Amino acid sequence: MEIRNLTTFLKVTELKSFSKAAEALDYSQSAVTVQIQQLERELGVQLFDRIGKNVSITQYGKDFVAYARDVVSAVSRASAFATSNEDLTGFVRVGTLDSLMTASFSDIIPAFHERFPHVIANIHGDSVTRLKDLLIKNELDLIYTLDGQLQDPQFVKVFEAEEEVVIVTHIDNPIAKRKDVQLAELVGHPFVLMNRNNAYRDQFDRELVRCGLSIEPFCELESDVLALRLIWENPEYLSVLPRYTVQKSIHEQQLAIVSVADCEMRQWRQLLYHKNKVLTPQIQGMLDTILDAAKKPQ
Repeated sequence: MEIRNLTTFLKVTELKSFSKAAEALDYSQSAVTVQIQQLERELGVQLFDRIGKNVSITQYGKDFVAYARDVVSAVSRASAFATSNEDLTGFVRVGTLDSLMTASFSDIIPAFHERFPHVIANIHGDSVTRLKDLLIKNELDLIYTLDGQLQDPQFVKVFEAEEEVVIVTHIDNPIAKRKDVQLAELVGHPFVLMNRNNAYRDQFDRELVRCGLSIEPFCELESDVLALRLIWENPEYLSVLPRYTVQKSIHEQQLAIVSVADCEMRQWRQLLYHKNKVLTPQIQGMLDTILDAAKKPQ
């Protein structure tokens, strides 16, 4: 059983097209067809239905995906067995949220570079929805997100940890010193919030609806860094951010979490890759590096 045939099978499965797989692998379409036919003869089952110009994976094909991925991943790791981390080249593509990029990747990137000095780490920031879409399209190798708990069978979840989402303001804001704040009391305060496609902004909006309230922020942002800057410089402002984003500022007694009795928000940091992804040593190295950082106390 040839490894190239397994690799071609996985690419056809991923792209749902012989022609697209041929283009991605720089083969002719006839070569892809021959490789799949060879694999089917060896296995004694039909992996794809070909009806007209449409190609769809059979149940045999679906069941075989995990075996093919494991073999190709093992061969990739075995090929790198005699190669030290310092000699590995190539790249790894990671998708994450801007907030996690700010809070975590200043530690992750140097640690990864020290271990894999010649591997390029391509870090892409985007919304959770867009990151999942890019992972499915194989435009990212793995994603590190903050969202509700994902149970999508398309993804392998390597790590998850519950994360508190908080309402935050400057330490000098009088409301920061109170312990009995109700969500309704915050309606008239000036809020700087993330845009509405942001996961923790959406959760805050749901909490407001649950309480029969609404808040219109005077400013909506893509960047949590700018939100932090604004509340540092304007003590009357409030924002809603993951606790990990503001933890350093709280320790330095610049910002404070507003103690809201009737509002508790939690999401999950999650590290994912697509179930059909071949884990090269470079990707596995990045997974391990992110895991090391993620498991450290916040």
